[in-house]
Amino acid sequence: MLKIDLHTHSLMSGHGLNTVFEMAAEAKRRGIRILGIADHGPSMEGAPHEGYFWISDKLENLKGIKILLGAEVNIINKSGKIDLSDNYLSKQRIVIAGIHDKTPYKGSSEDHTTALVNAMSNKYVKIISHPFRMKFKSNIKKIVNAACSTNTLLELNDQLFEKESINSRFLEAYRMLVDLCKKSGLPIIIGSDAHVANRIGENKNILKVKKLIGLTDNMIINNREKELELFLGSNKGTYHF
Repeated sequence: MLKIDLHTHSLMSGHGLNTVFEMAAEAKRRGIRILGIADHGPSMEGAPHEGYFWISDKLENLKGIKILLGAEVNIINKSGKIDLSDNYLSKQRIVIAGIHDKTPYKGSSEDHTTALVNAMSNKYVKIISHPFRMKFKSNIKKIVNAACSTNTLLELNDQLFEKESINSRFLEAYRMLVDLCKKSGLPIIIGSDAHVANRIGENKNILKVKKLIGLTDNMIINNREKELELFLGSNKGTYHF
């Protein structure tokens, strides 16, 4: 069970089941120290309009735990454009970016890599969610190189591992990602991607294949609370792992 989970979704994402207050209460019960609630950006079907995100810098603590309200923004083209303007991005305590279904994004495998790499150049994007998916395959070497040069964290997504870790190509991609991150000294972040409160902090699907993909505890920045907080609190270009 994670003690820091930055990738969760509330009712406001359109397909989550719990309010922010319910999520905070469950997170406290589970021993979570820092909870990120990153609702989906406005171009996804069912997601909140852009104006919803003006409130993200108004809440810091709830139920005795630290709350980071933010957004999982959608990458909408191969240029890496995301679906939240800078005025709103600057208010987010956590910004995660990813390629998703039910958004305007369309592209080839080559485009997926280009889109992810370009999105990492955005100064507000601190984490790339699920950098490799079977539906949106990417070039792992290029992704890790870009993450290192832009100081962006790459995520292992527990919900995605539940769905796709039976696929050998999926596991090989993440084995390569872990190996390259290990060699470069880039930490890895784990996110539950919980859309219901009782999944907050879950990492059991990643733990099942932890040895297979070569993941070690010292690589996981969720285990390094002070370093993670320094990274999140800094301007992206000024912090170096």
